[in-house]
Amino acid sequence: MTTVLISGASVAGPALAYWLQRYGFTTTVVERAPAPRAGGYAVDFRGASMTVLERMGILSEVQEKAIRMGAMTYVTESGKVAATTSSEAFSGELEILRGDLVDILYNLTKSSTEYLFDDSIVSLGQDADGVDVVFESGMRGRFDLVIGADGLHSNVRRLAFGAESSYIHHLGYYASVCTVKNHLDLDRTGQIFNVPG
Repeated sequence: MTTVLISGASVAGPALAYWLQRYGFTTTVVERAPAPRAGGYAVDFRGASMTVLERMGILSEVQEKAIRMGAMTYVTESGKVAATTSSEAFSGELEILRGDLVDILYNLTKSSTEYLFDDSIVSLGQDADGVDVVFESGMRGRFDLVIGADGLHSNVRRLAFGAESSYIHHLGYYASVCTVKNHLDLDRTGQIFNVPG
């Protein structure tokens, strides 16, 4: 049986583990956090991804946790409405908070996938037959395949390909999302103020 180690237990890692184990692979997910992480931004589904949720058997559970956002409004510095976009433009057909989706995917896979929390990969040694892995905890393992599903600044990508400065290309765009008190008294909608430069 083919063994696969997946680094990252957010959304991509457990979703990949589900599909791999469904087709006969033995999956292990390693995550540096001590447990599935709560919080995070919203995740949108539309088109083919709705079919994927249905095939995974979690569509109704995701629908139950939908946040049902409305239209988004672009405002000027003075607060004047400059434009409005439909809810589908930002939220797709279905939108759920990242932490809620992580819980659903973890619960879906925890009985069929081994999870190693509070640990991380520190070295990879690949040969023609597989990959030797050393973990931060000191544990060692051998896998047929190692997959990095550990985010934008992937530890696995760095270990396999070197420093990200060798291949990342900054496009000069930043976005920041944070939770604040609802001082604008908004209900299932949001306002966007963009500052070029």
